[in-house]
Amino acid sequence: MAKTLKSLYEDPQRVVVTAHRGFSGKYPENTLLAFAKAIELNVDLIEFDIRGTSDHVPIILHDETVDRTTNGTGPLRNFTLKELRQLNASHYQGAHATGQRLSEPAYSDTIIPTFEEVLQETKGKVGLNIQLYDTVEPLLTKICHLFHSYDLYDSSYLTVSTFQEVHQIRAINPQIEICVLEDQWKLTPEDLKKHVDLGLTFIQPGRQSTTPELCQAIQENGLCANMFYSNTDEDNRRYIAMGLRGILTDYPNILIQTIKNLTTTQ
Repeated sequence: MAKTLKSLYEDPQRVVVTAHRGFSGKYPENTLLAFAKAIELNVDLIEFDIRGTSDHVPIILHDETVDRTTNGTGPLRNFTLKELRQLNASHYQGAHATGQRLSEPAYSDTIIPTFEEVLQETKGKVGLNIQLYDTVEPLLTKICHLFHSYDLYDSSYLTVSTFQEVHQIRAINPQIEICVLEDQWKLTPEDLKKHVDLGLTFIQPGRQSTTPELCQAIQENGLCANMFYSNTDEDNRRYIAMGLRGILTDYPNILIQTIKNLTTTQ
């Protein structure tokens, strides 16, 4: 990848590709397999979700429960890491909004990985958009410690739900880049001031919020935008035409092909 994540956005002709939950349109979301397949495509970033087990181990899971993606049932907070290891994490197939739960696993021996296992497999290969759904102590401290230990400062950032969580993270480590989703689905050019005033660099507008006017304001404010989400060639072309510099997708293969096709026709 580039020397720093921010440098990817300096080229006005480049569209930064983020694999949402890995190559989740084709492989089990938030698994090492989905991440490896995204890296094979040479994506710029991988986005994934962190929650904590009952013994406060940061692991990769989007939902509060294990029901949708595994053969287990119940809230994640009821599981220790050891208990979680008994589950198969390939029971959901397809894009996040249109996929389906499988009665049988798609792959054998597919586990819910820990945050550290993901870092071991991805460091130096790809940027990371690390979304935190659980920011309680001591879990948040462990996440920030791993971020520092693996020296992710130039290649990755944490994504949180609220502006208040920015202060929680900065109390632990003020050097970590943070993205806030609080106004994601109703983001306007005027709303960008809150992000700028907090010294944030990355922003993730929702597809409903994304307009040419917002894209222009994002560039004028020096922000790095990764829009959530686009999964078809038609939508890819529409959002790129608005001036977007980054897109999250369940199908990074389609987005990469869109970009190639647009480049050859310019």
